[in-house]
Amino acid sequence: MQYQLKYVNSKGDEIMFGGTSSPWRLGATDIFNIEQEYRSTGGRITSFRHGIRELSLTVWTHHGTLAERDRLVDVISYDTAVGEPGTLYAGSSYMHCWIPAASIADWQYIEGLYTADLTVLSDEPVWVREHKITIAQHNGENYGGLNFPHTFPHNYLYVAGTSEYIENPFQLPAKVDIVFPGACPSPYVNIAGNRYQVDMDVQAGELLMIKGYGRKRDIVIRDAQGNDRSVLSRGVRQKGAHVFAKVPPGKSVASWFGAHNIGITLYEERLSPCWQM
Repeated sequence: MQYQLKYVNSKGDEIMFGGTSSPWRLGATDIFNIEQEYRSTGGRITSFRHGIRELSLTVWTHHGTLAERDRLVDVISYDTAVGEPGTLYAGSSYMHCWIPAASIADWQYIEGLYTADLTVLSDEPVWVREHKITIAQHNGENYGGLNFPHTFPHNYLYVAGTSEYIENPFQLPAKVDIVFPGACPSPYVNIAGNRYQVDMDVQAGELLMIKGYGRKRDIVIRDAQGNDRSVLSRGVRQKGAHVFAKVPPGKSVASWFGAHNIGITLYEERLSPCWQM
C-alpha cells in the first residue's frame, strides 16, 4: 500500500506527499500518534480532552524542481497569513491544521536534494471521517441512497412510504449537517425520534443548511447567488426537537415531509486516521 498525505490550504491549493505521482516523499512523522489530555479529581480521572497539539512531518525530494520547492512554501504559508486553517488528508480521514514552520536542510549540499521538517499545529487534533446520505422524494415515491467511504457487508436502506432506515456506521453518536433545498415551508426531518426543524420558509433556489459540525454551529440560508446569512434563532428547540442533536450509532428511521433530496452528513472524530477508503 502506498501511503499518501495531501495538504489543502484554505484557498484550495493542494500538495501531495508520498505515493508514486508526487515528487515529495514521506519521512519520519508523529502525526499518527495518539495523545489526549486528562482531568482528575481526588486521584481519579474524570475526563479526557483534545488540547492544542504540535506535530512533526518530514518530507523530502531528490528530483524536485525549484518551482516545486517554491510551491511547497507558498501552499503552507498561505493559511498562517490569512488566519484560516488548512486540511491534511490521510486515507479517508482529514484534520484541520496549520503548518507554521519548516526547517529546510540538505539543499546546499547535493543537487536536487531538499528536506523539509514541517511543524503541523492543530487546535482540533482529531481525524474526521464523513458519511454522506441523501434521502429523496420523486413523483410520490421515495428513494434513498448511502455513499459509504468503504464497502459494508449489509444493506443499510429500507424504503417504506415517507420514511427510510438510515445507518450511522460509526461506533459513537455522530454530529450531523443537514441540507434542505427549497422550496419548502418549515422544513424538518425526524431521525431516531428527534426532529431537526427550522421554523421558516425556504424559497425555490435557496438552500437551508443546519451546520452541526465545525468550529461554529450555525443554521444558514444560501440564496441563488451563493450568499449566506445566519438564521440560527429559527432553529426549533423543544421537547423532541433539538436542531444540533447527534445521530446515534446503528440503524435509525428517518422521516420527513415537504422537502426533496435532503442531504445528511455524519461526522466521526478519530484519534488516528482511518486508512480504508
